[in-house]
Amino acid sequence: MDLRRGRRILLFLVFVCIASGAFADNTYHQKETDDYVTLGDLTVEPGKDEVYKLKVNLNGTQIYTAFEMDIELPSGLEPVMEKDSKGDMRPKVMIWRGQGTIYPYTVDEETGDRDFSYILFASYGVIGKNILRMSVSVNGKDFTATSGTLVTIYCKASPYLKPGVDDVHITKCHFTTNEKVIIDGKEKRGQQYNCKDRTETITALPHSTATINVSSKNQWGSCVVPFDIPELPSGLEAYTVTDRESGIAYLKPQTSILAYTPVLLYAENGFSGTFSGDVDETKYKEVAQQDIIYGAIVPQTKNNGFVLQNLGEGVKLYAMSGQKFEIPAGKCWVEPTFTNGAKYMEMVIDDGTTGIGNAECSNGIAQHEPVFYSLDGKRVENPLPGNIYIVDGQKVLKLK
Repeated sequence: MDLRRGRRILLFLVFVCIASGAFADNTYHQKETDDYVTLGDLTVEPGKDEVYKLKVNLNGTQIYTAFEMDIELPSGLEPVMEKDSKGDMRPKVMIWRGQGTIYPYTVDEETGDRDFSYILFASYGVIGKNILRMSVSVNGKDFTATSGTLVTIYCKASPYLKPGVDDVHITKCHFTTNEKVIIDGKEKRGQQYNCKDRTETITALPHSTATINVSSKNQWGSCVVPFDIPELPSGLEAYTVTDRESGIAYLKPQTSILAYTPVLLYAENGFSGTFSGDVDETKYKEVAQQDIIYGAIVPQTKNNGFVLQNLGEGVKLYAMSGQKFEIPAGKCWVEPTFTNGAKYMEMVIDDGTTGIGNAECSNGIAQHEPVFYSLDGKRVENPLPGNIYIVDGQKVLKLK
């Protein structure tokens, strides 16, 4: 027998045993679990002024002491925000203290009040769009049961929540026990168990309520709603938008607002009103389009196109010029077919009026003063803001 070969084998076995022992003693491993989280049944009415309670429930097999998870809400279902002790806004999330609570507590002998000792952290939108991250620790104390309600999320449903069944994604969910673990050779408590990602659902009714506002200062606004408004109220005008030459936005008057049809609004004295209607789930879209005007059903980030602004010269459609604009749900922007570098677009009311006046304009960027005529064809030397005149054969609403 070759003794040298025998020593080599023996030494190799010794090295393997030592390495395996070190790995087992000094390395902490997260573990997987089939325990999971569900959401309580929730049905909401989009746009209704009501606070809904979304319950988060643990279905477990062992006793935990803490948890963390991300919950991605559908666009239009948002947590209620409130100020914390530091004055910062945070989502309203409460641990479940009602009947059957799984959190440990002490009872005041005189008052019978329950004292829960816990730390709850919750943030919304910091991790990602529509994502609520929350974590709870009861300061090292064990939960009192393997299953039960964890927290209640207070939320509201915007008018633009998709009708029907909407997905709610639960990710990065893990629970922690008080088990002993060895980390860097030191004994500590806290074994992490990772749960599988899960998709739950909520239901949105096919009826919505939306409020339309136009400020009395600016007089102009925009909107897109998911239901028909068959007749416009007195004092509110609506226009779809087209373009036929650079720098001009032609506005076509409307007597109603159709579902998922973006429009510009005008109210000489400002306007605020609430409208309701049935929503056709099959017509739902995240971005609505009518000619060159687009409406956000889901909030959009845009850096190309034109948005309504008042930069000191009256409200106009100003170019984004690469600057990022957050378009909220229910608001609109314009993407003309060509602009030739125009900084803004003049808004011209187009109702087919022709033959009066012969003033010229250059791509909506004033290089000389246009000539204004009254509706009966008389030249006006001092046109007043808010009045309609004839310029170059078209009806024009004077903005400044």
